[in-house]
Amino acid sequence: MSAFARHGIDHLSISSLNLFASEPALWVMERLLGRRGPVGAAAHRGTAAEAGIALGLLDPDLPVADCQAYAVKVFDELTALSRDARVEKERTGVPSIVWQGLERLRPRGAPTATQQEIRVMLPGCPLPWLGYVDLFYADHAPGVVVDIKSTLRLPSEPSTGHARQVSLYTYNTPYAAKIAYFTPGRSEVYEIGEEAKQQHIADLVNIAGRLERFLGLSDDPAVLASVVVPDVDSFYYADPVTRALAKEVFGL
Repeated sequence: MSAFARHGIDHLSISSLNLFASEPALWVMERLLGRRGPVGAAAHRGTAAEAGIALGLLDPDLPVADCQAYAVKVFDELTALSRDARVEKERTGVPSIVWQGLERLRPRGAPTATQQEIRVMLPGCPLPWLGYVDLFYADHAPGVVVDIKSTLRLPSEPSTGHARQVSLYTYNTPYAAKIAYFTPGRSEVYEIGEEAKQQHIADLVNIAGRLERFLGLSDDPAVLASVVVPDVDSFYYADPVTRALAKEVFGL
C-alpha cells in the first residue's frame, strides 16, 4: 500500500500541493489532523467576485449592477458567521472587482463552460489530480483555459502557484493557459507559455514525490507533525483561531 493510501489520500490537488510546498506544518495540521481554522474573508471575496463575473459572462445581457449585487449577496452569505476583522474591507472591493472582470472578459463572448471538473494523470504520479477550470472557451481555437483570481493588489507577474494551476489544467492539451487577475481598480491577463508549463508540470511531479516520501516516514499523523515547524509569522496564521490551533498542535 502506498504512503498516500495509508493516509487516506486518493487524489491530489493544486491547492493541497501548493500548501505543502509553502507551509508543510499547516498542511499536516489541516489535511492529516483535520484541525482547520475558519476560511478568511479574502477567500470568500474571491469566491463571491468570481460568482458575479461568471453570472455576467454566461448572460451577457444581464446588467453589471445585477452581477455585482449577486456577488455581494454571495459574500454576505459566506461571511454571515465570520469573525474576520477584514470582512467589511473585503466586501467593499467585491462590486469593483466584478466590474473589472466583466469589462475585461465580456468582449471574449460567453465561455463554453464554467467550473468544469478535470481529472489529470501526470507521469510519475500514482494518483489523479482533480481540479475545476473557472472558464473554458472552446470557440477560441485551439481553446483557452482562464483561471480567475481576485486580489486587492495587482501582481506584476503571475504567482508560481497560479501558474502551476493553469499548467495542470491544460496539460496534454493544445489549450492556451491564462490567468486573469482583477482588483477593484485594475486588471491583467497573463498567459503561461509552453516551456514554462512543462517546467511547472515537472515541479508538480517533484513536489508530489516529496509529499509521498514525507508521508512514508510514518503512518501516524502526530509523528509527522512532530518533524515540521510552523512559520507563525506567515499570513497563513493571521486568523487567531488558526494561530491557536497551531499553538495547540505544535506548541509554538
